[in-house]
Amino acid sequence: MDLQDEEFLARLLATFGEEAADHVQAIIAGILVIEQDPSRSQQSEIEPVYRATHSLKGAAHAVGLKDIETICQHLESVFSSVRKGEMILTQSEFDLIHDVITTLELLLAGDKTVKITPLIQKLKKAVPSPHTSPVREVPPAPPQKASIREPATPPDASHSEPVTPELLSVSSPGKGTAGPKIRISEERLTSLYETADDLLSYRMSAGSHLSELKSISRSVQTWRWSLSRVEGDIANLKRQFQGTNDFLDRLLHFIDTTRDIIGSCETKLDSTIRAMTQDHSEMDSAITQLIESIREVVLVPFSSLTDAYPRMVRDIAREQGKKVSLRITGSDIEIDRRILDGIRDPMIHLIRNAVDHGIEPEEIRLRDGKPAEGNLSIEIVHNRANQISITISDDGKGIDPQTAVSVAISKGLLDEEEAQALTDREKERLIFQSGFTTSSHVSTVSGRGLGLAIVQEKINQVGGIVDVESIPGKSTRFFLTVPITLATFRGILVYAENRPFFLPLTDVERVMIPDASEITTIEGRTVLYLENQAIPVVLLSSVLGLSSGSPQSEDARSVVLLRTPNRRFGLIVNQIGGAQEIVVRDLGPQLKDIRFVSGVAILSNTLIVPVLQVEDIAEEMQGKTRIGISERELPSSLSGRRKIMVVEDSITSRMLLKNILEGAGYDVETAVDGLDAFTRLKTLPVDIVVSDVDMPRMNGFALTEKIRSEKKLSDLPVILVTSLDSREDREHGITVGANAYIIKSSFDQGNLLEVITRLIGAGR
Repeated sequence: MDLQDEEFLARLLATFGEEAADHVQAIIAGILVIEQDPSRSQQSEIEPVYRATHSLKGAAHAVGLKDIETICQHLESVFSSVRKGEMILTQSEFDLIHDVITTLELLLAGDKTVKITPLIQKLKKAVPSPHTSPVREVPPAPPQKASIREPATPPDASHSEPVTPELLSVSSPGKGTAGPKIRISEERLTSLYETADDLLSYRMSAGSHLSELKSISRSVQTWRWSLSRVEGDIANLKRQFQGTNDFLDRLLHFIDTTRDIIGSCETKLDSTIRAMTQDHSEMDSAITQLIESIREVVLVPFSSLTDAYPRMVRDIAREQGKKVSLRITGSDIEIDRRILDGIRDPMIHLIRNAVDHGIEPEEIRLRDGKPAEGNLSIEIVHNRANQISITISDDGKGIDPQTAVSVAISKGLLDEEEAQALTDREKERLIFQSGFTTSSHVSTVSGRGLGLAIVQEKINQVGGIVDVESIPGKSTRFFLTVPITLATFRGILVYAENRPFFLPLTDVERVMIPDASEITTIEGRTVLYLENQAIPVVLLSSVLGLSSGSPQSEDARSVVLLRTPNRRFGLIVNQIGGAQEIVVRDLGPQLKDIRFVSGVAILSNTLIVPVLQVEDIAEEMQGKTRIGISERELPSSLSGRRKIMVVEDSITSRMLLKNILEGAGYDVETAVDGLDAFTRLKTLPVDIVVSDVDMPRMNGFALTEKIRSEKKLSDLPVILVTSLDSREDREHGITVGANAYIIKSSFDQGNLLEVITRLIGAGR
């Protein structure tokens, strides 16, 4: 076989794989409908299943896949007998058909170890002999089953469009999902995603540049006004000379010429801004429409995920010896394929857990007055502009809060004191802790204590949330909320140590500037009292491990109140930049495991801003402390306590000043000399320095000069307390920049406290 033939065969096999997936899904859907609704006529309902099997056999023959062709030939014989009324499928035949489907899936996946001979023999035995008389359909006894009530009619092979890893089947652009289907390779689909993201980024960048131009225009206007004022001042100065002054004449001519040039530039700039504003408005509309069209193309229906659930539930239920009825609604709702891929595993975990842990065996359900058949439902709803809600509910045994607590304590996930403080809802949410399981044995379905922790992690990764609600002995409902698309989301821009970060707006409960009276301590940790609830607070810079000490640190008064499904806490930040729509970029495989950061946003096409993972921050707080940060770590603007640095080489004098100041309600830091103090001041924010003068390494005068020469410390008040009482020393102290000079020989603590209060206010 030459190269061209090999390439042709590869393309042919790829096409067969796509077609075969459609046919297999049609067979599964049709068989499940017949199996779970005995009232239907098998003779008529088997038709689409028979046609899908026949088509799969023909396609397999075309590409030379003999095993698949042989299996389909014998399976077709079974379905043909049903069509002719020669046989009625019983539970044993249904089980055999599902085994055949599993074998077909393995063969299609390229498994070379599959043995088909035993299945062929069973299929041959299932087909009645040619002399068998037609049988009358008698509804079989209801089997142990997992039924699906949507769709009511099995899909035809030509309309079943599952998602495969290689290619996707999507609707052509339009308002509805009906219409001709087209296939797009994953590579091209990824390119469409990236193009949509890039277009949105360019739109935001263009708006930012237009704002910058408007700002420049305002600056130019201010410049022209300033020149006009200066020109008037020089003209007045010239009149005072009462004569000709060449220098002033040249200066006036220069100002006049410059003003004319600025005016001309201002006119052109205004004209350009007006044109750009119009262009930006039209471009914004066109890009928005194009992005929406691209998103319509790359959205896929939930059915591409949920079509596999009925068979999965059936198999698990039979393995567990249970009866389970599955109902799915809203599977026609469309969602970003990346979101669908992200929630695939969480959905499977929840469904498997519902059958394994939730729904009881038949004898227990009957004993408790429940129907023998358990009910499992999946409801998909498009609830908001960019969100989809998924509710997975069962009528099983529910979650017992006390049992959950006992299991959590036994596995070391919390202690008894912590358990007593939990509400029933918080006790239910313990099931999301890694290592939590109520199963006493490990099975192929569950029991390892990882599933629900993975559910929460995966849902959070796609920007969603998960919650649970249960009535012990009656029901359990899991609520998943996910965005329709990953392309954009709204975030709130915050600053910590002059560095920008985005917080997802969906996690932000409110932004506030609390009064100092609302901040207090519990067991040495700091909390914010709000609505009669103690909420732990933490410096964002502290959580992220950023170095502190900037001048803005002490002005950090804004608190962003965040709420996750199992925790409520506050982040103290330096500044709030407001909410905005952003394009989030993945970190890539090399940086995917970085804590606290879920992605990055690019602002103005140049500034890269990390997007924070709120769940990671909540876990970090919970891991370090149950309450929050210590009061000493808070900026004085929030703690309500002013911080003073005492610089004194004498340990006796140092301790005396420290006790006086702490007794007055101040926080006190100490340093042994000027060099020690100056080094610490670079990283430790304080409100005022009280220093001796005569010290080794660096005296008080030199320290004051250093403070005044350092840009971020230049406004820091300094009080010199010394035994040097000469006029020259006092004048030198004031010259280098001291705010006050107190002589030790006439030292009075009331006088010192009065000066400090005048400069920075009372201790608290």
